[in-house]
Order: sequence, then C-alpha cells, then structure tokens
Amino acid sequence: MAKKVLYSTIVTVLVGLFFSFLAAVSLYQSEKQSVKHEIQKDVENAALSLGRELNISIELIYALRSQLSLSHEINEDSFTALANNVMDRHPNIRAMEWAEFVTNDERSLYEAEAALEFSLFEIVELNETGDLAKAGLRDRYFPVRYVTPYAENQNMLGFDLASRASMKDALEMSWYRGVPIATPAMRLKREFEDNSGFLMLLPVYFGEPETAADRQSTLRGFLLGLFAVGDIFDLAINNTVKESINLELLDVGLQTRSDVIYRNVVDLSEPPVATLSYTSAPIYFAGREWLLKGTPSSSYVNERMSVYPHLIFFIGVLIFTLLAYLLYMLQHRALLIQKRVDSKTRELREANKKLERISKSDGLTGFCNRDYFEECVEAEVKRTQRDKLAISMIVIEIDNMSHYNAKHGRVAGDKAIRLIGQSLVDTLKRPGDLLARYGGETFAILLPNTKDGAPIADACLASIKQLKLPFDKEEGSQLMTVSIGGVTVLNADNMDASKVIAYAEIALGKAVVSGRDQSNWIYTDTQTT
Repeated sequence: MAKKVLYSTIVTVLVGLFFSFLAAVSLYQSEKQSVKHEIQKDVENAALSLGRELNISIELIYALRSQLSLSHEINEDSFTALANNVMDRHPNIRAMEWAEFVTNDERSLYEAEAALEFSLFEIVELNETGDLAKAGLRDRYFPVRYVTPYAENQNMLGFDLASRASMKDALEMSWYRGVPIATPAMRLKREFEDNSGFLMLLPVYFGEPETAADRQSTLRGFLLGLFAVGDIFDLAINNTVKESINLELLDVGLQTRSDVIYRNVVDLSEPPVATLSYTSAPIYFAGREWLLKGTPSSSYVNERMSVYPHLIFFIGVLIFTLLAYLLYMLQHRALLIQKRVDSKTRELREANKKLERISKSDGLTGFCNRDYFEECVEAEVKRTQRDKLAISMIVIEIDNMSHYNAKHGRVAGDKAIRLIGQSLVDTLKRPGDLLARYGGETFAILLPNTKDGAPIADACLASIKQLKLPFDKEEGSQLMTVSIGGVTVLNADNMDASKVIAYAEIALGKAVVSGRDQSNWIYTDTQTT
C-alpha cells in the first residue's frame, strides 16, 4: 500500500509537472508572440512618423520655392531672409543654397556680375586632389550663388553642382520631371558630432511649365536644402519608441547591400534581442527608399514578459487539483492578448488605408490626383481592349489662370479652382465617370464606355459659363472661361494609356490655339500602330 501511495504520488507529481510545464511554455510563447507583434506595431508607427516628417520637409522646400517664384529677381538679401525664416522655424534644415542655371556662353558675363557681390567669384569644381579649382569647359553649369548660413558654408560659393556625376544625375532628373529629388546620404562633420545628411533638390522655373519640354526651356535654378538625418529622426521618433528599441535607418540604393545612415542605441549595458528584430515597410520620398529596422532592448522585452510562466510551473507541481482552472486562465489570457494584438493590427490597417486614400487625393480640391488618375486610365484602357468598348477622355484648362493668380492672389485662385472643379463634377451623371485635378489649373475627366464625349465636353463648357465667375471686376465684365480638349477611341486594340492622354492634350492645345473658351474633339477608330 505504501508503495502504491508512493507510486501514485510520483505519478501525480509527474503528471502535474508535465501539464504545468506545457502550460508554462504555452504562456511564454503567447507572451513572446504578443511582444513580437507589439514591436512590429511600434516600428511601423515610428516609420510612419518618420515618413510624415520627411514629407513636411519636402513641403518646406516647396513653400520656399513658391516665395522665390514670386520674386522677379533673386538677390542675397531676399534669399537669406526667406531661407533664414524657414530655418528658424525648422532646425532640422542645416543649410539652404540657391544654384543658378548658366550656359557656357553666359559664363563670363555671369562670373563678372557675381563678382560685384562676391569678390573673386568664379565657377569652381573639385580637382583630382580634392581642392577647389576653376571649373572646366562644359555646356552648362549649376553654380551655388547664395548660401546660408554663410560662415559655415562659404566654400560652397561658386561650386558647380553638376561637376559631380551623382549630383548631375539628380539635377537632371529633378529638372526634367519638375519634382524634388533627394541625394544619397552623406556624412556631415561638425564639431562634436558626426552625422548623416542629404540634399533635397527642387527646380525653380520661370512661370509654371506643365510639360517636360517647357521645363527644359524655362529652368531658372535649383533650391537646395541640407537636412541632418539625426535631426529629422529625433523630431519624428522622440515621442514614440526612441528610448526602448534600438533603431537603424537604412538607405536602399542600387547596390545589393543597404547602408546604415543612422543608428540609435538605447542600452549599451545589455545586448539587444536580435531574434525579435523587425524591418518596416519602405519609406518612399523624393526618389529615395529608406527602411527602419528595430531591435528591442532587453528591458523592452522584460517589461512586457511576466513571471506567470514560472509561477504556473511551480504552483502546478504543488497544487495539481487547480490545473483545470490554471489552464482556463492561460487560454483566457492568451485570448485577451490576441484580441489586443488584433485590435492594434486593425487600427494600423485602418490608418494605412486612410493614408492610402490621402495619397490618391488632391489636397486643394479633394478630387483624385494625377498619379491615381493615370493609373485609372491605364486600367480602363485594358478593360476597353478586353471588352471591345469605346473610351473617351477630356482635359480642361482654366484660361489665363496665371494672370488671375497674379492679379487676385493665390487664395482667390484656389477658391476659383475649387468652384470650377465642383461645377465639373456636378455635370457628370454616371458613377463611373472620374474627375481629377490633372495640373495646377487643369482638370481631366475619364469617360469609360463612351462612344462620344463631345456632348459632355460642351455641357462642361456651359456649366462653367453659368457660374459667371468674374475675371476682373475693375476691368470689365469678362468672365472666367475654360478650354476643353477631348478624344474618343472607338478601337483601342493598339492603344495604350499614354496615347489616349496625348490625344486629349493635343485636342486641348488646338482649343487653346483657336482662341480659348471652346472645346475641340478628336475621334479615332483606326488601329493605331
């Protein structure tokens, strides 16, 4: 009997030990999985915050460009005042530069005029030894004319940005596309610091060119902003996970290996938990792609891991009769943890969907933007080819909008654009018709399965006239008008989206050349090659 009791006790202890061990391991894995999901959420939130801060930096450069575009002449005082005003409010900008476009024929006269402001001014470049020397002969130059703060960056005065191959490629890409371009990360050496930074390039034109050809012929110069990666990182991440997760910012280039351009280590006393590291979705901005890699510190994991697995193991050995209750609590706790993770995942998914909707919309009018419109045109052309349908497209340009803005100001111009856009969307009857803001003063309408879009174009023209928006009350009764061009493609077998858009823009050009305030329509039913 004693042996039987002993054996029964041993069996009970072994069974209790086995189930307690299973329960402890299960809870540990559940908490570890919950920590992993929380790390992913924190890193993704930090990446979203960093992306928003980078977009704000781009908007700052755009705002300064808008102010410079209003100036007929850019001099040192005006540039320095505008740039310092922006830099005072946004300390993550280390320096601002203005580089002008100069051809080889204009070089001598340009250097002579610049020497009146800065003695001994000349266009320079780096020679083979790394010293500044007079720039060699080239078809065109992009010398730095003004820079602020001047004391720290005076050696950049007259430096030809196009003398460096990588910078030349970035300049030409930004010039021809009319968009901001960020350079690869570079080292910024200052007293007591060694940080990474990058240059943001934004072209400045004479007027507001809309096509690539116009942009090539109206370039005025480039506005450059020098940003410190550490400053942007601190500003974006300071209130999120900076103090608990080791973060690495990776710059993804053409090479197979990504460069670490910034590293934030939170705890040097203990190694991070590398098995729980997570890399965020790509952060795209100004032609660059960054990744944010987060590795939690030991304290981050320990704060989120409880002592319950150990307690369950020892209590289960001593009190096996409570095993059923303990297992119930285990599953209940695991369910609560999973619900928390699912809830946070849904919130992140909804935030991503909201961000996606914002990325497809035009900030001024609320209609879809040009990029999303062109995607819709491409998809609709493919559907048209598949189903053997017709497709029509309209391009609408507000006449003399630049003169209206110059006369009444940008705020009044934006209001007029919103009113005209609302009038156009009210004219459309079908749910499938899509209106987009195609450019500064240009709208576009996609008409799927439409064999003749000319009546709709005429209706749009009439709706704008019914608005009776005065162009200038002081000069007379002239009203704001629009010019409309459109195309109907009856056979789209050999047609692609770019050709449809090109036909519509050609029709718009004919309407403008013919005197504006009218519509022009192109019909094509032949198989284009």
